[in-house]
Amino acid sequence: METRSRRGAWLAAAVVVFAACDDSTAPEAYAAFEVEVSGERFVVEVETEAQANELEARLDSGAEGVILGEIREGDGGFNQPWGWHMVPSTVHAADMAIELCDGRPSMVEDDLDYWLGTVKQFCPWGAVVEERIR
Repeated sequence: METRSRRGAWLAAAVVVFAACDDSTAPEAYAAFEVEVSGERFVVEVETEAQANELEARLDSGAEGVILGEIREGDGGFNQPWGWHMVPSTVHAADMAIELCDGRPSMVEDDLDYWLGTVKQFCPWGAVVEERIR
């Protein structure tokens, strides 16, 4: 009987641990922006007001520039139809970036394993923030 109680306690503990690993605990996006580069569009989310202000300034100016962020597999729930997304906590507008991560969204999509495994970030140089979505 005691063994059955211990198993039940272990099972309950395991459920709590696995529930704590759920991705729903990720921070909610502060804002989302549509970005255009070389005639292709993608969406980024940001987590902070400071990040949103950087992208708003780029939107207001209409200037081309670098939008930089780490990339992960999957659309992240916001970057459809692409099979990748920029990690919201890493997105920012930059003055410059290395050429290795420059490209178009379709280039990332077409060679996703390379971009995820080797480059690990996306930084299109001629990016234009087109619209604040939310």
